[in-house]
Amino acid sequence: MNRRTRTRFKTDLTVNVTCVDPPGSTGRARLSDLSVHGLSLILGEALPEGALVRVDWGDVTFTGELVYCKPQAGGFVVGLKVEDPVYETARKCAMQ
Repeated sequence: MNRRTRTRFKTDLTVNVTCVDPPGSTGRARLSDLSVHGLSLILGEALPEGALVRVDWGDVTFTGELVYCKPQAGGFVVGLKVEDPVYETARKCAMQ
């Protein structure tokens, strides 16, 4: 059963990911979908649940808590609960 109440939008974008806390991994990932409060990423390595993660896509930055990390063929799919809603981040970028 899918408990999500928000629409998720499929994407296929390359982003940069940095594990802020605990400090560590930095690398590229695929942004596979997003919603108002979260992102789904495909990574080449596992990150710990609960980690604070920053996702950079051009001039846009999302920061949030990694809520799951599951192995899949060729990598890991991770879910990120973002601190600022995605639309709020987009609004801030538009104001710059």
